[in-house]
Amino acid sequence: MAAIQILIVEDDPMIVEMLAVMLRKLGYGISGIATSADEAIMQAIEGTPDLVLMDIGLEGRANGIAAATIIYQFFSIPVVFCTAHSGSEVINVAKQAQPFGYITKPFTDRDLFSVIEIAINNYLSTRTSGTDARKFKELLHIDAGVMFLDTGGRVLFMNPYAEHITGITHKQGFYHSVDKVINNFEMATKMQKQFPSLWEAIRESVVIGTGHDIIITTRKGKRKAVHLKIMVRKNNRNDIVGYILKLDENIGKSRTLNSF
Repeated sequence: MAAIQILIVEDDPMIVEMLAVMLRKLGYGISGIATSADEAIMQAIEGTPDLVLMDIGLEGRANGIAAATIIYQFFSIPVVFCTAHSGSEVINVAKQAQPFGYITKPFTDRDLFSVIEIAINNYLSTRTSGTDARKFKELLHIDAGVMFLDTGGRVLFMNPYAEHITGITHKQGFYHSVDKVINNFEMATKMQKQFPSLWEAIRESVVIGTGHDIIITTRKGKRKAVHLKIMVRKNNRNDIVGYILKLDENIGKSRTLNSF
């Protein structure tokens, strides 16, 4: 049987080294090591780990709780928190991410083994059929832009084609408002309703169930003709946890727009 693959998300090199030694000693594989929330999300997609061992106190735009919420609710990968904080306030906030376990530093090999095995068992007994993480991995390479947004319109993920369309990388756009990532757009025809922001257009699309034809102008001045389609992402309680944007570029129209 293949070893359980674990993604370590921790920004302290010494703790990373300690965890790697402990995990290998216990017979687990390591799918990758991430030091920030945006790296964790990309590695969760690329490496499709069986479990993520997540430090709560990550530095950067998003902390470990936010990263864990995204990874579980968007990609259905179970998360175990590894932290030096054990107060009830921290635990209550951590619950929002629906973790499958929680371990407080310092801990022994036996402690780590127990929390991982229980988390994997609980996850396997509750998950639905199919593996979202592996399906989402395909989005890295399709010929369309794909973006994930949280319920507040912040960018959680951009595939390479979305980076090409917007002129912004996943790392640059991560956890920024979609209106900051795509801050210069217009509706493709005057017949279409005009919106003060892209986020407003997205929210209306969710309500009425239709897409939009828009023209995006990148920061380098390139104009892109794009059909924008929005899909709602829900968790296992049927709550909306975010949105998936698909951006299909009309290459012919984009060339025409930039020929003048």
